Amino acid sequence: MAKVFKATPLFDAHRSFIKLPMGTRMLNDYPDSKAFLDQVSKTIPEAIEDFSHTQAFLKSYSRKSEATYRSYRNEVERLLLWTWTVAEKSVIALKRPDLESYFDFVHNPPLAWVANSVDDRFRQIGGECRQNKEWRPFVAKIAKQDRKNAMEAGKSIPPAKNGHTLSHEAMKICYSALSCFYDYLTDEGYAFGNPIPAIRKQSPFLIKGITSTSIKRLSDLQWDYVLDCAASAADNDPDHERTLFIVAMLKTLYLRISELSDRANWQPVWKHFWQDTDGNDWLKVLGKGNKIRDISVPSSLSPYIQRY
Repeated sequence: MAKVFKATPLFDAHRSFIKLPMGTRMLNDYPDSKAFLDQVSKTIPEAIEDFSHTQAFLKSYSRKSEATYRSYRNEVERLLLWTWTVAEKSVIALKRPDLESYFDFVHNPPLAWVANSVDDRFRQIGGECRQNKEWRPFVAKIAKQDRKNAMEAGKSIPPAKNGHTLSHEAMKICYSALSCFYDYLTDEGYAFGNPIPAIRKQSPFLIKGITSTSIKRLSDLQWDYVLDCAASAADNDPDHERTLFIVAMLKTLYLRISELSDRANWQPVWKHFWQDTDGNDWLKVLGKGNKIRDISVPSSLSPYIQRY
């Protein structure tokens, strides 16, 4: 198992990625990633094709939404970095035992591949996007109090002694994303088939009927306190009227953050609130999968709408 992280991130954030040219020209402003790919291709000539097909896959899925791009980018980038630096093969040379080893690796990655905080992949230095040495393919969640105590004591945050293990949900996303990836490579004639579904059926990491032992949510009393605090802040500073409105909307309508956000293909406006012939109030939103849906607006939200 890789004890040292010797790879480099490949694909930038969505807002930057969609503007980049296709092929290895994408790396013209990413010298560290280019040097890494050049070095890998000396021993794995197919790595250039691996990279180009992966970029095309992400270009295709980046058209749907930023969230879809980010999820797929994380999974296929991890696979490429492991394939080249650990398995030392092309992604299309991986056999079933290789991929089973990869899922074992992902489920419990070595500490060298795990960061304690979310870091940007790249930093702008001298007009170039240079590798952020702090970035890692995996991030371990550290309790806020532990992080605060370490910072106050001027100490670094120690890695978990038991290592980092991906959750059941994270493994489901991993299998799903890589299955889509291999379907794409097969359709493009680069891979000879998709082995992921067969591997997923025998996976020890996916347990059918699994349930969460604890549900993390605020009680009604806690929500009342949050809304009271937001209202108090708005009373003292008009800038927080927006804060109060957003909190009330998210809480009352159970909206995703994206459903209340301005996006390239959707801009929330007041006319999206509407009333049917029976006097029922509704809000039109663009939801998951680019599907428009109407959400019932209860009367309890009316004071916040009127106030804003």
